[in-house]
Amino acid sequence: MAGGGVRVEGLSQAVRALKGLGLEVEDLKNAFATIAAEATELIASKTPRRSGRLAASVRGNRAQGKAVVRSGRASVPYAGPINYGWRKRNIEPSLFMQRGDVEYQPKAVQRLETELEAAITRKGLR
Repeated sequence: MAGGGVRVEGLSQAVRALKGLGLEVEDLKNAFATIAAEATELIASKTPRRSGRLAASVRGNRAQGKAVVRSGRASVPYAGPINYGWRKRNIEPSLFMQRGDVEYQPKAVQRLETELEAAITRKGLR
């Protein structure tokens, strides 16, 4: 997985407060799953392609307090060298993970707000 990412100040405190108000863990996971899915699609579109296996290895993960996007696996061990480069092998870094992250960053907070507002409304907490 590439370094970087979108970090929202105070997110863990906000998650705790929302749970205290009655929002369930599944609601939070679903909000972060939506963010991870959108970011995954964007990052996969930035991935260099030969066979398409690298782009297919980009996947999102939902959790209660974060959205994570990873690429590569045992069958695609070259994800790191393609993203970060490998000087000894003359592989230039493509930084596809970082480029996708930077492009999605402005949308991430907006999407989180929209998803949490919808969950709050569904629960009748407003």
